[in-house]
Amino acid sequence: MTAKARTLSLSSPGAFLFVPLVLLSSCTPAVAQVPAGPPPSPPEEAGTIQVTGQAQIRVPADRVLISFTVETEGPSAGDATEENANKMERVISAVRGVGISGMEVETYGYSLRPEYQVSREGTGTRTISGYRAQNNIRVTVPEIDAVGDVLDRAVEAGANRVANLQFEASDTRAARLEALQDAVASAREQAETIALAMGVRLGIALEVQGGATAPSPRTPGAIMLRASAETTTPVEAGDHLVSASVSIKYRILEGGS
Repeated sequence: MTAKARTLSLSSPGAFLFVPLVLLSSCTPAVAQVPAGPPPSPPEEAGTIQVTGQAQIRVPADRVLISFTVETEGPSAGDATEENANKMERVISAVRGVGISGMEVETYGYSLRPEYQVSREGTGTRTISGYRAQNNIRVTVPEIDAVGDVLDRAVEAGANRVANLQFEASDTRAARLEALQDAVASAREQAETIALAMGVRLGIALEVQGGATAPSPRTPGAIMLRASAETTTPVEAGDHLVSASVSIKYRILEGGS
């Protein structure tokens, strides 16, 4: 019997393919284990210069607020209030008669209270001796030159008290912004001078605090009111001061310029 050779094909169902396995882990290089050390030190904080800059801007007053009071007394509440109403009507009419455009008049307070009289017999008994009425108006005068005339006319018409007089600057926005710019420039100039003296350079601003405030109404000293209209009460308005202050912290760099 003649032996026949048998050929196996890879595509044959009965064929087996032997492939050597390579362990990938054996090819991975070893990693050295480095013992953990102390954490790195944080960088030192850079040097700083902190300065304060201030500035003031003058703003002229352009309006005035005047408070007038009419106070009356009467044996009864009706008498006191009626007389008060008549006098206040004359005061308001006189004030408006100055003829100033944009002037405002408003009532801001009214009171009526009894007046008591203590018995002279030593009993401590109190009896009502009359009534006191008080009416208050506030006048906003947008023209400083007319203030004296307004004061005189109101007093002549029956106002027996000037409760308050204040000068104001109606718009201080531009002055506040200008004051802020000047304050920042002042702070910068100071910081540059210090840096130059230290032999370092001025860096960026790290922190800024401050601002500008609107001036409060200004009250003048005592005013002597005239009893006649022949002369006008002199009134000097003066100026307001708008103030600004800033505190700035700058970084400093090594090496002078």
